[in-house]
Amino acid sequence: MKLTSTVIVATYNGSKYIHDQLASIDDQVVRPTKVIIRDDQSTDKTAEIVSRYIKEKDLSGSWDFKVNAKRKGWRRNFVDMYDQAETDIVFLSDQDDMWKRDKVADYLKCFAEEQKAEVLVSDYSFLPRNQKILPMASMPEVGQNGFYRVLPDIANILIRRDGCTIAMRKSIIETAKKVFSKVKIDSNGLPQSHDQAIWIAGLMRGSLYHLKKPLMLRRAHADSTWQLERKNHQNHFAATAEENPNYIDFLKAIDHFLLHDHSSAELPKNILEKVLSKRINESQGRTAVVS
Repeated sequence: MKLTSTVIVATYNGSKYIHDQLASIDDQVVRPTKVIIRDDQSTDKTAEIVSRYIKEKDLSGSWDFKVNAKRKGWRRNFVDMYDQAETDIVFLSDQDDMWKRDKVADYLKCFAEEQKAEVLVSDYSFLPRNQKILPMASMPEVGQNGFYRVLPDIANILIRRDGCTIAMRKSIIETAKKVFSKVKIDSNGLPQSHDQAIWIAGLMRGSLYHLKKPLMLRRAHADSTWQLERKNHQNHFAATAEENPNYIDFLKAIDHFLLHDHSSAELPKNILEKVLSKRINESQGRTAVVS
């Protein structure tokens, strides 16, 4: 049976790039069944650009756009759209990237061929190509022919591909929402992000997969939502996660969640619990020696 799909897009003051992203979603070889866009009360012309695009392209039958009644913030804006998507697969989209034309087609093919995959990420190319702002990290994984399962390893606790690359099955949405609400902080001590929560949910269920193919152009710019948040909370960030005093609290929160969660496959969950406990104990041991 052909899989149905929804793209959810959270927008806020994205007028500079939003048209390009909408056009890249609209131009997919396999078009998504539905596109849901929620603007978080932008103060620029984002809402006007989105409304005009939908009208000019006659997309109102499958594209749903609304402006939020009140500001939610980008994290909650994304999470609140999960339940509005009624399709098999939900794609997350930022407002400032551009998808390659075969992104939806390639993702749906992977989901159709690997029933165990509940969360899928891919690679990306950077725009500009020589940017120095954003990373694309390697990760412990197993597989072949460019399609891999991401292992429940301590190196994979931190998200290795951001939300702009994520698509997920409907079956994992409730777990992702639980992680988002129960693991309240990220490794920097900031409020939990929607994409990190999905990543953790897939990791603990053994259903997180990686398509090693660049399927989008990821735009690196200093005024993106995340870069602005980093600037506003510089004291929360360290050179590496391990150097961040909030990192162990983040691991403890995940460990506590796993101990009380009954929705995950036991093997990956148990492996993850062990590696988390080991890392927490090592950290506490070093702290005791120092003190």
